[in-house]
Amino acid sequence: MAQYKHSRSLNVRLSGLDNHGRTFSGTMVAFIFALLLMFVLAGIIAISVSFASDSPEEISESGAIVLSSELASGGIYSDHINSGWTFIPNLTPEVAKTSLDNTSGYDMDGDVSTWPSSVLLKHRTYNNGISITDSWRGWFDYNGSPDWQNMTGDIEYQHFSIDNNDCYCAAYIGHFECDPDIRSLTLTFHRFNGAAWVYCNGDLMERIGTNWPFFNLNAFADYCTLLPNEDGKIDLVIIIACDSNVSNPGILSDPIIGTAAANDARTAITGGHFAIVIVLSIVAIAVVSHIILNSTKNRWLFLCFFISFAAILFYYLDDARFLAVNSHVRADLRYILIIVSSAACFFENSQFFAGTKTRNKYFFLKNIHFLVFAIGLLFLIAYFFFSFVSGFLLPEFVALMFAITAVMFGIFIDLFFYNKENQRSLLFALLYSLMFFVLYLSILLDNMIASIIPTYSNLFAVFAITAEIFLAISYINQQQELKRSAAVLKRQVREKTVFISEINRDLVITNKRLMEGEAARKNVLSNVSHDLRTPITAIRGYAELMLSAQDSMNPEQRQAYLSNIVRRSEQMERIVSDIMELTRMESSDSDFHYTSVSIAEMLDELVMMYSMDLEDTDKHLTLDLPMRDSLIVKADPAKLSRVFENLISNAINYTGPQAEIVITAWRSGESANIVTQKIHITVEDNGIGIPEQDIPRIFDRFYRAHNSGVNIKGTGLGLAIVKLICDKHDAEINVTSTLGKGTKFEVILSASY
Repeated sequence: MAQYKHSRSLNVRLSGLDNHGRTFSGTMVAFIFALLLMFVLAGIIAISVSFASDSPEEISESGAIVLSSELASGGIYSDHINSGWTFIPNLTPEVAKTSLDNTSGYDMDGDVSTWPSSVLLKHRTYNNGISITDSWRGWFDYNGSPDWQNMTGDIEYQHFSIDNNDCYCAAYIGHFECDPDIRSLTLTFHRFNGAAWVYCNGDLMERIGTNWPFFNLNAFADYCTLLPNEDGKIDLVIIIACDSNVSNPGILSDPIIGTAAANDARTAITGGHFAIVIVLSIVAIAVVSHIILNSTKNRWLFLCFFISFAAILFYYLDDARFLAVNSHVRADLRYILIIVSSAACFFENSQFFAGTKTRNKYFFLKNIHFLVFAIGLLFLIAYFFFSFVSGFLLPEFVALMFAITAVMFGIFIDLFFYNKENQRSLLFALLYSLMFFVLYLSILLDNMIASIIPTYSNLFAVFAITAEIFLAISYINQQQELKRSAAVLKRQVREKTVFISEINRDLVITNKRLMEGEAARKNVLSNVSHDLRTPITAIRGYAELMLSAQDSMNPEQRQAYLSNIVRRSEQMERIVSDIMELTRMESSDSDFHYTSVSIAEMLDELVMMYSMDLEDTDKHLTLDLPMRDSLIVKADPAKLSRVFENLISNAINYTGPQAEIVITAWRSGESANIVTQKIHITVEDNGIGIPEQDIPRIFDRFYRAHNSGVNIKGTGLGLAIVKLICDKHDAEINVTSTLGKGTKFEVILSASY
């Protein structure tokens, strides 16, 4: 039985095996190892960001950022431009187009103030030198900057109608210089809210982002070609139009300027990553769903798993712009999917322990998932309330805080309440919650990497691969276990078959013995009825003679008849007494009263008694005992005396007139421990002997040797009683006999002193 130790303060089980041989400490080791592994992986990815992101810092004489000289090689190289931007609020695509169309005569040989984008700064409020980094508030983060130019009051964002949508509009301006030999570059930025119009040197190059709700197969290929002028100068203007309700409009990640080869490589890598994530997710959902549906009747477990996994997958598709929707719908989806996935994750965590004693014991554990679900629903209601009433969308940060809190609360409940339950289920619940905790945390701290792959999607892929490898290993182990079980079952069937064969053989032997016993019983009944009939007939005959003769019978005849009647009555009494005594000894051990008995004294008394009966005969009885050894055994004196009486009586009855009967007793193993010493008693005669074929059955009840009727007609119960008494004393009795020469019986008892 498993033993448990409890912490008095936390009531946490520190040791003890479950039915799978697992311990709570072992489960915690696996959980902590997985946690550390995930943080190490996230750290490696974060380090790869810093090494893969090359940010140029050199500024030219004109005030432009000098791009890396490696871009001229045409190889796989990119520059991440996260600083040196100018931000202009309330600039629409139409105004920018009109203004930039009139800049064909602008000279780009001098200061950046003479480049085409300078026309957009005239008479407008703008902010120089802003940094574009991951932000929860988008361009609203710039409102508190002290670097605003031409600002007469607080920054107010105006409402515009773009593509029939109420939008905010703003522009990002960047000035760059590159090697004059570079004929074209590409511009890519991963995360942005809204639609983007990209102008290079006053010309519209591309519009990135769509407003139609359909699946965008070119999500990771959303890039724009940049054409430097003959001097290698790039005057870049990015106009962003974003739904006015979105709480974080604009560009949210580092813009990347790179070579066509780098863009192609990035597109291939990110496209491959997308394919891998989708395939792994579908396989994981299919495999785990199959296992859940076939291993448990809890359909809620399957439904919550499916919803939580599918929600994260759709979040990834929305975040990577595969779902081509406008910025408002994109923000809605991201917020909703985080809430739904976290609520489903917590709900599933509780389903791992459905029906357990701990969950049934505490009311709040049975209903806590409904509370979390209700809180998540309130967050969704609040989101849409602020959206419709105040025109403000709650930031995704709020949803992530709810998600992280819910998952951490689930882990807390697992550790402090379910640690006494099945450790396999506990480990699965902890790892499942850990997966979502790390995913939400990585989304919260998300950064761009060189191939425009969000960190959480890499972790999601790692989790999916790990889950599938684990399931594959589990399946292989299960198959091996099935093979081992089949082999064990086959061996057990073979053993059972042999066992059944032995039982059948024993049944056949037992049946044969029963048939022989039945035959013997019938024979004994016949013998007993014959033996009883003989004295009854004699008694009746003598009684009838005495009645008919009456006074004519002399006293001598009357005395003889009465003596015969008494002798025949004693014979009947002896037969009935033997049958009753044998039955009583077989049915109960309570008839035996064990004490210390001297074999030497018992045999001496018996020999003296029988010697007196043989005084007028030629039969001799001899006793051979060791000197100064009483031969003490633990026995019932009356029952043991009956054994030797029967053996001596048989020796007297089944010998001729010149009989020699020798009784011998001795101790064996005198030099050994008393518990191994034995007392041997033999009764040997020179009588008629026993036929060889009768020797194995002489101790059977009612059995009489074929030659026993020569002298005595008995019931065959004497030796059966002897054998039964010996068995009750754990004694051994052996017999050797030669027909016509005599018989020797040996009784072996354990010595007690």
